[in-house]
Amino acid sequence: MVIAVIAPAQPAAFFDLLWDGVWEATLDVSPFGVAVQSRITDRSDLAAQRAILASLRGEQIDAIALVPSHATGLNPLIDDYIERGIPVITFHSDAPASRRTLFVGPDALQAGVLAGEVLVKLMGGRGRLLSFPGLGGEHHLAQRYEGLRLELSRHQEVSEVTCAFDASSPESVAAAIRRQPGPIDGVYICSDQAAGVAEGLELMGIQAPCVGFTNTESARPYLERRTISAIIDESRYQQGYFAVQKAYESILKRGESVPKSVLMPSTVIFSSNMRDTAGGQPLNEAFEGLVLQRTTTLRTYQQMLEGANRKLEGLATTDPLTGLMNRRKFDEILDQEVARALRYGRLSLLMIDLNWFKMVNDQFGHQAGDAALQAVAKALRSRCRSTDACARLGGDEFALILPNTEAPGAAVVRDSISSLVEEIRLAVGDERIGLSVSIGIATLPDEASTAQRLMAVADADMYRTKAAMKMVSS
Repeated sequence: MVIAVIAPAQPAAFFDLLWDGVWEATLDVSPFGVAVQSRITDRSDLAAQRAILASLRGEQIDAIALVPSHATGLNPLIDDYIERGIPVITFHSDAPASRRTLFVGPDALQAGVLAGEVLVKLMGGRGRLLSFPGLGGEHHLAQRYEGLRLELSRHQEVSEVTCAFDASSPESVAAAIRRQPGPIDGVYICSDQAAGVAEGLELMGIQAPCVGFTNTESARPYLERRTISAIIDESRYQQGYFAVQKAYESILKRGESVPKSVLMPSTVIFSSNMRDTAGGQPLNEAFEGLVLQRTTTLRTYQQMLEGANRKLEGLATTDPLTGLMNRRKFDEILDQEVARALRYGRLSLLMIDLNWFKMVNDQFGHQAGDAALQAVAKALRSRCRSTDACARLGGDEFALILPNTEAPGAAVVRDSISSLVEEIRLAVGDERIGLSVSIGIATLPDEASTAQRLMAVADADMYRTKAAMKMVSS
């Protein structure tokens, strides 16, 4: 499996952490045969992203994780991949009008609300607010700004003055501020260019509550000097990690429904040694409830992260059709049980083959074949003890590991499974299909002393059973 990750690398102060998350996830999924390719573009280079998406059409790609440089500019290409059955996960920014599989990233609207909540409290609930919305076309910036406007709509004594431009340099920030008549009682920086705006504020000698986004090396000195009062930080590392993880999960569950988004909560980082707000309210009182609320959100998110990692491990070790363990997990369990049996007791292995599986597929279709496999898997589970391990090895082959079981006990299990499967009548249209299985047995240490030899003996016994059944039927 191959996942292509398309994202900027500059500015490094912002995107380094995002790529760290991508590569950490790459290490986690690589043991399962997943390769991750990095395709790097400039942050706002829409043409380069279009060219990369177009070029990937000719390559063997199973999923794409993308930081779109524009909210709508890539939609036709994204839709084309979705129509071809290739999942597209957008992360950090989004292309919401496209048919992308899912979005992984910050809850930008709520981050904007949080920034507005912090800023209004720092302003004492009144005054003139200067806002820097950032460049248009980036969905997460538009959502942040919408969040701010939602919060401001609750506070009639706060008025907003907008500087609708990109903060490309401190000088341009200072020039824009000079063009604004009247006092400035608060500053909102919507883009990730908090350091550039803060330097412009210092050039103009403005000391007013200021809230921005993204805790970077370049922004921290201004946070320490209290030019920036607070930073709303969205975990870039977790965005990168979840983008790869969800791309892998979407490949495994291709064709099935998936959630439309995985949203990361934001944290608030306050400037050092902040004392009183403009309205005279002590900071610890003003934000006591706010911090408690956000801490609870983060705890909930930590539980979500742990649950997602457990789910990833489950997907990597489970056969998606039957819910039994897959071949990789079976090999791991068999090695463990063989080592335990050589020291403490006996072990039996059943190798199980669904008879006439190809005929069922050819005559009734793959949907009937899948239903037959699922029915056999259900029968096997019903005959398993809590200590047994049942797996689908691939195709129509299954296996059952029976710890602390000698040959006579294994024969009882074999006969019980055979009888149960033969009772199955699979409804296919107007017909009902009968099923049967061929089962071979091997026991350790009587017939083998290694996992490989145990499988070979059980496999040979299963084929003898299948051959004898064919002779009888002929």
